Amino acid sequence: MAKERILKGIAVSKGICQGVVFIYETKDVKVVQTPIPMRYLETEVERFTKALKRTEKELSNIKERIDEEMGVDFAQFLDAQILMLKDRDIVEAVSSRIRTEKTNAEYIYHRVLDEYAKKLSASRDQYLRERVADIWDVGTRVLRNLVGLTHSSVVDVPQGSVLVAHDISPSDAALINPANVLGIAIEVGGRTSHTAITARALEIPAVVGVENLLGKIKNGEKVILDGNRGILIKSPTPGRIQFFRGEIKREIEYQKMLSPYCELPAKTRDGRQIDISANIEFSVEHTHAKRAGAMGIGLFRTEFLYLTRRGNPSEEEQFRVYNELAKKMKPDPVIIRTYDLGGDKIFSDYHEANPYLGWRAIRVSLDDFEFFKIQLRAILRASVNRNIRIMYPMISTYEEIKKAETYFDQVTKELRREKVDFDDHIQVGIMVETPSAAILSPQLAAHVDFFSIGSNDLTQYVLAVDRGNERVSHLFDHFHPAVLRLIKQVIDAGHKAHIWVGLCGELAADPLAIPLLIGLGIDELSMSPVAIPKAKMVLRALTVPECEKIAAKALNFRCASEVQKFLRRMIAKKFPGIGGIK
Repeated sequence: MAKERILKGIAVSKGICQGVVFIYETKDVKVVQTPIPMRYLETEVERFTKALKRTEKELSNIKERIDEEMGVDFAQFLDAQILMLKDRDIVEAVSSRIRTEKTNAEYIYHRVLDEYAKKLSASRDQYLRERVADIWDVGTRVLRNLVGLTHSSVVDVPQGSVLVAHDISPSDAALINPANVLGIAIEVGGRTSHTAITARALEIPAVVGVENLLGKIKNGEKVILDGNRGILIKSPTPGRIQFFRGEIKREIEYQKMLSPYCELPAKTRDGRQIDISANIEFSVEHTHAKRAGAMGIGLFRTEFLYLTRRGNPSEEEQFRVYNELAKKMKPDPVIIRTYDLGGDKIFSDYHEANPYLGWRAIRVSLDDFEFFKIQLRAILRASVNRNIRIMYPMISTYEEIKKAETYFDQVTKELRREKVDFDDHIQVGIMVETPSAAILSPQLAAHVDFFSIGSNDLTQYVLAVDRGNERVSHLFDHFHPAVLRLIKQVIDAGHKAHIWVGLCGELAADPLAIPLLIGLGIDELSMSPVAIPKAKMVLRALTVPECEKIAAKALNFRCASEVQKFLRRMIAKKFPGIGGIK
């Protein structure tokens, strides 16, 4: 009997599954050097050109299929791949070297790609290093077309499989069928890799970065994949299987118990309405949001349009995404956050020592009007649906709001001159996620239509803690009284100015925090779709006066541990059945 082994990786998509390993391997294309006689050199260049065109047609067909099944934003990375095929430097280098070195196209093309990929692999930028996969994804397709090989596909993965691979190319990741693939484990990648993004969008448990995975596992082996803990267990013992079957069964039963709440109103026991919205990255996720009972999209993260496109998508490309999402969510609101690039979502050609404190989010947009204008025009054109709202990230000064307002006015004037229809009464708000914005909230409230508190970054900045740094991440705690007092100040300032105040981030979905936030006066909570039914269940067991008493007490503690201890005690005492929810 095979011995149990626990393989550790990076958890990138939550969930637990038990299945059979299907090893997905794309065989390397064997490239040999072949001399080409002088009289056939132009024919060889033409053969290379035809392979590029054939590859472009293949990618365009895949993109069309994904457009229909998952949404236009999800397929935009294929536009970037198609652009790679047309990269003038690469195409001209290959054509020139075929002629000068008198060598076959596949050999020259492979060498040129290898040189390009090595430069990216040597970069200090993790995001840039992860893009090497894109280069070889496109390059391998071209090479296969040059040598006359067919392409394997993840479409053929059988039901009940845990898909295991060294890597899954972006174009293949987009073809994964969640009806067949129970889980995904790969040797490489990080949270921004296409496999990770695809797994989260499809709600498939996934673990990436499992070192030497293919050397430790065999086709057909039974495994347990835990996307919560970031582990893959091969040849699990009967005891381990029993434990995880219990966890899976409890999760299924728990989800069944929560499912009725998807359809119920998000109201407290005494009738107070709290808007519960969804945070999403791709328009395809609107189905998860609606199924979970979201009252709209409280945060649409647009930076992934940039990251999957490897650059700024055109106005038309962005408009299609925003317009499609707005139509699908009607009449519920869709809050589109302008690019929050920088920080953990870095530019491929830009590096700085302290990215969270540097050139990011609204600072990037305000420094490049043409860049910002493309996005504003696209959003405003889609606002003809009359359910779109705009939100600016990481505002830290009054001057930033005024400058954004100036740019916004210029764009609306331009659209009016062009006789382009848009929502004249579109709401424009800001994310309050810096201490300066929170402290200045009484002054800023007069210039916006709403506040959305970004609890993750606000906590990080207030406590001076990089939550991605293992040595200090234990200090990150959104229940810290300093964070809670600033949240209270922002809510009070918003209400005094007669604007609504929401909160997005991990705090919004924490069952322990919901009574506290209601007591502080929050109007809207935006969270991952999967957290919505649980939040509604908690919300519907509460009354506003009881929550206000809890909040008043919590604000006076000295540290986060005291706040959490108090909340657990009070909730368990006043609302039996809620205190045990994690």
